[in-house]
Amino acid sequence: MGLFGRKKKAAGDSEVEGLIESIKVDLSNNYKDSAVVVLKRLKGILADKRKAGVLNDDKFFEYCDAISSIEEDIASFKRTY
Repeated sequence: MGLFGRKKKAAGDSEVEGLIESIKVDLSNNYKDSAVVVLKRLKGILADKRKAGVLNDDKFFEYCDAISSIEEDIASFKRTY
């Protein structure tokens, strides 16, 4: 338990989580092309980490769910300008 009573979040992979956050920021700023490039990079990194045994099954499938959600967002993405 932390100083103010918050529970510690389950540790994930900071590189993967950073890329997911980057994609969300790109989409919120109407940068679909950049988001697609980062998504491709994210998939490669996730596959490499899975193959190397760095990620446990729970985190791997959590990240896969996040990727699916992002892919749906990209598929329905419409520019606002």
